[in-house]
Amino acid sequence: MIPTKKYGVVYTPNRLADFVASLIRKEADKDNYQIHTVLDPACGEGALLEAMKRTGKRNEKYYGIDIDKKVISNLSVQNDNSFEFICKDAILPPKIKGQAAVYWRKKFPNISAIIANPPWSSEKIYDRQQLSAAGFKMNAGQYDSYVLFLELAYEICDEGGYFGFIIPDSLFESQNENLRRFLAEKTQIRVIARLGEKIFEEVNRATTVIICKKAIPAEDDVTMCFRLNTDQRKQFLTSDIYLETFYDKEKHPVKQARFISNDSCSFDVDTRSNEEDLLAKIRSDCIDWEETFIFGRGVEISKKGGIARCPMCGHAQGYTKAQFAAGNKKCVYCNEDLPLNDATLKSIVQETPFDGCERILVGEHVKRYRIIGESFIELNIPGINYKNENLYIPPKLLIRKTGLGIYSCVDYSGGLTSQTVYIIRYKQESDAPPLEYYLALLNSRVVYYYYLKVYGENEWKSHPYFTKKIIFSLPLKAYTGDELDKEIIGLAKALSKKYSYETDLELEGLVMRRYNINPAEHDMIAEEMRRLPDLSAVNGMKF
Repeated sequence: MIPTKKYGVVYTPNRLADFVASLIRKEADKDNYQIHTVLDPACGEGALLEAMKRTGKRNEKYYGIDIDKKVISNLSVQNDNSFEFICKDAILPPKIKGQAAVYWRKKFPNISAIIANPPWSSEKIYDRQQLSAAGFKMNAGQYDSYVLFLELAYEICDEGGYFGFIIPDSLFESQNENLRRFLAEKTQIRVIARLGEKIFEEVNRATTVIICKKAIPAEDDVTMCFRLNTDQRKQFLTSDIYLETFYDKEKHPVKQARFISNDSCSFDVDTRSNEEDLLAKIRSDCIDWEETFIFGRGVEISKKGGIARCPMCGHAQGYTKAQFAAGNKKCVYCNEDLPLNDATLKSIVQETPFDGCERILVGEHVKRYRIIGESFIELNIPGINYKNENLYIPPKLLIRKTGLGIYSCVDYSGGLTSQTVYIIRYKQESDAPPLEYYLALLNSRVVYYYYLKVYGENEWKSHPYFTKKIIFSLPLKAYTGDELDKEIIGLAKALSKKYSYETDLELEGLVMRRYNINPAEHDMIAEEMRRLPDLSAVNGMKF
């Protein structure tokens, strides 16, 4: 039996349970589909099954599976005979021989609907070979445990049946492209609802609800998309307003086929159908980043420069909060035990210069067009990867890895950067346009609008960050060298020397001309900027 705490289990609030149950019922009603049996493969305290019963018919049957003996015992006592609860691990039942889906199909020959808030943990609690032997195919690479539950649900749900899941926003990340493609190609995705953080108390991960029908999608099938914005979420959490009230007001339809045609099969739920032409215009006739630029990142060190030096081999290395709390770690160089104490710990980054140091920029120093602040790092520490010095030759375009919004500037010094700052350099320096041209496009509201619509990162969340793949997908118009381009470079250089909001807006007008944005499209972009949350990180982007 696998300990419950390793699953990342958080039980479902009743109001969220009612929302998911109602969505499943309404989608089934649209198709005149009769639900006879409902399964929750990770039922916990049974909130989702109870929600289905509250909206169901008298003859329906409800099945719950969970590994917690105490929970299952309590549920079995508390509920009537329309419920049946089984204490097993749904993914790998004890003594299973063959595929998990076949095992559960024998126990439950007919499952009309599946509803679940499965564990979200990314900890690998199953052996890959066992999972493969049990028929799972989505256990390769990095994955969260909910992926296995989604795969199982698809396999055991009746043809034409429905499954509704509460899952984290990692659904939208690059690691889950295969899952998105599987759902988009094998099911009719009826609803994708992004609810943000704090839906679960004390859980700093954003929540998504997805409702699918087990049926091959047609070309014209529609997915109803919804995002609960920051203000709406505050209203929901501080009132008795139903989630469905916000959903009914803000939902919008998009063709599911669009997801399949998107790069990485991205679920761009924030893009409304009437915005598709504008996005297509923005990304047309743009540079190929891979052909134009070299990508790198700086010293593999935290912004405070905390290191531990191994007393056995003398090599320095970073450490995690958990390792620090435990007081030890394994040395990554010699594999000996490395105690974390006053004798081995040191900070090699300071805010003021000292002998043998070099200037270093960390993420918080990189702003739009500007560098504000600096730190200093000790050099020649064995074990620290400072990277090739050629990477730091100026000028270089810097992009902050973490935070809300796109922060980019040109660094005219030869200083180092930390790993939280991406470095962009030309592959061919000769005849290349001034970096300030691409700086202006990268910092523009046009490109930020594109990013918001395609990737949906329009509000603060815990641990937000850019990846190389995201950055290299941003649409930058090729340099032509005409008078407009020269004006763009001139204003970008001026902003790099001294920032002014008025100059920023003047430059934005030039960038919009470069992207051939018409007045109606300008208004669409401006409205999207106005809808951004009231946060200092993005308030400067508002018109």
